[in-house]
Amino acid sequence: MKTYIKTTLTILMSGMLFSSCEDQLNQANPNQATEDTFWKDETDFNLALTSCYTPLKNALNGGYYGTRGVMLRIARADEVDFRNDISDVYTVNRFTNSNTNSLTQGMFYQFYNALYRTNSIMQKLEEKKEQFSTDFQNSVKGECLFIRGFYLFQLAKEFKDAPLRLTASQSPSTFPLAKSSQADIWAQAKEDLKTAASLLPITNKIGKPTQGAAYAALGKIYVYEENWQEAINVLEPLTQNPYTYKLVEDFNWNFDDTHENNAESIFELLIEDVGGTDLWGDGENINSTQSNTRPKEYAAAEVGGWYEANPTQQIMDIFWKEKDKDGNFDYRARCSVAWDYEGCTYYQRPFREVFAQDKWKTYWILKYQNWKTQKDEPAPPKSFINERAIRYADVLLMLAEAYMNKGALDTSIGYINQIRRRANLNDYSGPITKEGVFEDLVHQRAIEFFVEGERFYDLRRWGLLEQTLKTCDDTRYKNYQTGKSGNINKFNYFPIPAKELDTNPLCTPSEGW
Repeated sequence: MKTYIKTTLTILMSGMLFSSCEDQLNQANPNQATEDTFWKDETDFNLALTSCYTPLKNALNGGYYGTRGVMLRIARADEVDFRNDISDVYTVNRFTNSNTNSLTQGMFYQFYNALYRTNSIMQKLEEKKEQFSTDFQNSVKGECLFIRGFYLFQLAKEFKDAPLRLTASQSPSTFPLAKSSQADIWAQAKEDLKTAASLLPITNKIGKPTQGAAYAALGKIYVYEENWQEAINVLEPLTQNPYTYKLVEDFNWNFDDTHENNAESIFELLIEDVGGTDLWGDGENINSTQSNTRPKEYAAAEVGGWYEANPTQQIMDIFWKEKDKDGNFDYRARCSVAWDYEGCTYYQRPFREVFAQDKWKTYWILKYQNWKTQKDEPAPPKSFINERAIRYADVLLMLAEAYMNKGALDTSIGYINQIRRRANLNDYSGPITKEGVFEDLVHQRAIEFFVEGERFYDLRRWGLLEQTLKTCDDTRYKNYQTGKSGNINKFNYFPIPAKELDTNPLCTPSEGW
């Protein structure tokens, strides 16, 4: 495993070197694959495809579903407070970040790292298509287009306007590239995902994208664009045959390492106990671990953690707003956060046994933590819980939102009630108005997707971000206000990194930056 990951990445990344390095590589190494020797069979192409997922999972260098990537995605909402230990996360959380932030820069270049890899594979496949069956070509192309479309959606979601690179070129003349608009980037993402859906199977090997994953990602773009009918057109079939997605019985099964790749998981990133021991490197050397450090980062010191983040009082008030049919706190809250209530356990011990009395009013993240299976977080800080990138619950709530905006409130409520029933809540009983349904939709999404990286983007697209920050933290709100210029707030998106502006003369700064 370690050897093939290293070999694959060496090949694909070699195309990113400047041509001035070529004279240093004029001697062939018989033990190392080259452009001429690597792309010879299906095995090589499959290994190359494996490398396309690494930028998504990279733990500490901007991987979108890696430890630091998730921190960046949750830092700007009202879900958690970060302490000033990881400065580049803290400045994002406090809205004092700049375009030299190393983590947002890392995220930016991980997107392009992945785009280069998918583009390379498709170009090589086209060059050598006579060697491969149509089925194999379609399989590779479908997977590449899904990954590229998925990355492009996230790129424009995070940076708005950005260079749109659709070829893997080694010519320095192609490096300068102007930004494309968010709309144009998403248009390309939609085309990629539509084609991917036509090529991918309904079921696939574990860890591989499916037709349903492509449609779910496509539907999400339509939701962000407020194209409600198209969202319904691509998302509603996922609730019907031949697809077999469903909400799993226990909400917590979506965040442990025992129930991975379950019926609710539409697209899942595998975090496997393979590789070496290096936690802090680039994630792609022969000694890199394939784990992530998130549980160690969020856990309390009393269980061996680094206590980097804690839930806010505002999110706790949202969790406590409605109790279930039996008078208990919402089950999703109890699976997501530990606090001092009767019966609460934290790393297999009662809450009050873990913490001294002066900490009984503190709150601790449970989601994606090892709190049910371990008594503390070990050193070195490894965790192998898969990342559920797209859940069926999101499909249901996106459909609820789309139907609500189309005026079909009964249908919208029906989808919301599926989520409520899994949480043992009573069916929706509020006003049968768009405003009433929207209020519960906002509430359900806040609880359902706590620290999964949805809240900030939901608030931004709904126009609720500013007022939500205002009631959460006065300092953060005031800092956020400094980003306003007319109708634009620069903190709504990450800035194009200073490094990109320095090396790409055609790229201009982000709005407000």
